[in-house]
Amino acid sequence: MPESEEWHVVHDTAVTNTNPDSNVDVTLDPEPICSNMSNKEFRASIVKSRDEAVGLIRTRIAALARWDSSDQARAKKWLGRSDDVTRGILQVGLPRLLQVMEDLKPENIIRWDNQKRRNITCTIFPDNGSTDAAVCKPDTEKRIIAIYPHFCTSPRSQLWHGCQVLTLIHECTHFTDVFNSNDEMYGVSVGLSLWAQDHPDKAIQNADSLACYVGISD
Repeated sequence: MPESEEWHVVHDTAVTNTNPDSNVDVTLDPEPICSNMSNKEFRASIVKSRDEAVGLIRTRIAALARWDSSDQARAKKWLGRSDDVTRGILQVGLPRLLQVMEDLKPENIIRWDNQKRRNITCTIFPDNGSTDAAVCKPDTEKRIIAIYPHFCTSPRSQLWHGCQVLTLIHECTHFTDVFNSNDEMYGVSVGLSLWAQDHPDKAIQNADSLACYVGISD
């Protein structure tokens, strides 16, 4: 089934029912994930953002294999160090990030206020007007990313500042089997790179630092 088509999964099995009074009640949520577009348009946009993120991660993995002066400078800029330890962490984490991003489907993206319906085990923070997305680390295996209204109005792909592509990369680094990253420092700016120089041990575990290392042009 094409990811851009307007379909709803209402039950995950199809069998002949021979048991009386065993109907499955299904409640569909017709509210758009983003109020400024249809769910069909949203899914198409997410697929484009995911595919662009996949390309960026692949480019970074290839550069990491070369580990030339340019890529070492990139690591130093965003992560505070370009030593063997930093490279080793990236060599383990980036392929995992690539796999998760390649597997990401539009149905993994939900509205933040729809979390209870997806049985997320920890509470996603309320909307503060500027947050783009969040994940619940204990539910890593579900690969659910909750988005807020601000994400919907964020540019899809403008890599010199915050955008949907960088947000997807940021959130996928949080999964415990990827980088298990934290949110020590926010920002897609020179300020984040300056912070990294004084906090390299934190930068290598910081979601925005990792997203900028992957996605921001030199």
